[in-house]
Amino acid sequence: MPDGYDYVIIGSGMAGLTVGALLAKAGKTVCMLEAHEYPGGCAHSFPIGRYTFCAAVHYIFSCGEGEPVDNFLKKVGLRESVTFERLDPEGFDRFSCPSAGLAFRIPNGLDKWADRLIDRFPTECAGLVRFFRVIADLIRELREMPFFVTWTDAIRAPVCFRSVLIYRTWTLQRLFDRLALPPKVQAILATQVGDLGLPPREVSLVIYAALIWSYGLGAYHPTGHFAHFIRAVAGVIEDAPGCSVEYQAEVSGFELEGDRIRAARTRDGRTFVGRAFIANIDPKACVAMIGPERFPKAFRKKVAYDYSVSSFTLYLGVKGLDLRDFGFGAWNVWHYPHLDINRAYRAQVDEDDLSDPWLFLSTPSLLAPGDGICPEGEQILEAVTVCAYAPFRALRESDPVGYRRRKKAIADRILDLLEAHYVPGLRRHVVKKVAGTPTTNERYLWAPRGHIYGSNLTPANVDFGRLKFLTPLPNLYFTGASAEFPSIGATVVGGSRLYTYLTGDPVNPGRDMYGLI
Repeated sequence: MPDGYDYVIIGSGMAGLTVGALLAKAGKTVCMLEAHEYPGGCAHSFPIGRYTFCAAVHYIFSCGEGEPVDNFLKKVGLRESVTFERLDPEGFDRFSCPSAGLAFRIPNGLDKWADRLIDRFPTECAGLVRFFRVIADLIRELREMPFFVTWTDAIRAPVCFRSVLIYRTWTLQRLFDRLALPPKVQAILATQVGDLGLPPREVSLVIYAALIWSYGLGAYHPTGHFAHFIRAVAGVIEDAPGCSVEYQAEVSGFELEGDRIRAARTRDGRTFVGRAFIANIDPKACVAMIGPERFPKAFRKKVAYDYSVSSFTLYLGVKGLDLRDFGFGAWNVWHYPHLDINRAYRAQVDEDDLSDPWLFLSTPSLLAPGDGICPEGEQILEAVTVCAYAPFRALRESDPVGYRRRKKAIADRILDLLEAHYVPGLRRHVVKKVAGTPTTNERYLWAPRGHIYGSNLTPANVDFGRLKFLTPLPNLYFTGASAEFPSIGATVVGGSRLYTYLTGDPVNPGRDMYGLI
């Protein structure tokens, strides 16, 4: 486009795809630059033989009627063609600790979860009632809190947002300790902290409350798998007049005129001129690429965050058995080696010990049956856990053979655990095995240090000063996991909110024009 695009979007993660599709549908000219050969960022799918695996996403929230994902799809004309399968409302996430003989189904609805826990642990009724009351108070206030906080809002905060002010510096463990909840109850309540990448002693209580409330409204998987979902959204941009999605177009630098960006340059020498630029890449990396000296000190502090944890993922294609016969179905299983989840994270992340890891177990071929991600009669089982980045990076650089040997050893250990606790003889049925490490995330997701959730979701990073989409450069905007929050649901909200700011056209009507978290 000789005169430049209205918007050049760097990165095709879910937030970038959301704002890009909305802008393209609204008649703006959009050029999306994606470093990979597939769109979607963490939600991209990749083929391996006859299988299609999703890089890092397993289930999502906010897909119910009138919720943010639904509102977005309706706005871009995809509501009928992109649909979702709801995970089991009576137990969409299932806690499993074989060593303690403890299992628990987490249902939709926080009240139902509380009632089920009280029935199971009646002596802890008082503490559980108080726990869920704190969560309910936080959620009520978060839903009322405006996106841009004014001086008037700040004055009203001690009355209107009392719980948020009280608990903004708390971790989940601090609430556990305050209520003296026993280890079994703590472990069940902390089942889903893997969705935030931190143990109870580190994770923000506020973001934990938002997470369990969001999934409590409904957990979903795209019909036709994430591949269909992402392709459909990218197609809105590709099919719009004057718009394009450029693949294998890694941005290596920017050209500036004064305090405005004029163009983005890619590693293959192309230049893309735009009136405005939206960075759906890591904000810290983007600031470094542009030049930190162009940003005021206060803003540089906002991007001085530490990254979230990294992950090890094992993708399995299985044949000759039905995983439903072994306790799997339209739900996820969270396997823990013992009840001390803080200790499990400490061993894996701080001590680089993956001998007995906790595991998130997902069966995407059972979440949306018939979606074509594996051959008929076969199934997919995926196991994910957290780990440190540095040991894998160092080993890959210094000893590639040793790196491959360790990757295989961890994959074999995970198979040992699956056979011991869930699917006896599983190895005999594995026909495809692929493993991903932190350096895999770094290579294929362009995630610095292999992070999986952007900035670390500690209380310090989930505060009023958290990075939002505005930057000191008047035509540069951020979107994605570290500008607001991670997850498909949250990044759809973030991309929709940025679109509304840019155009004045609301996607999620709420208390203010930017919608609700």
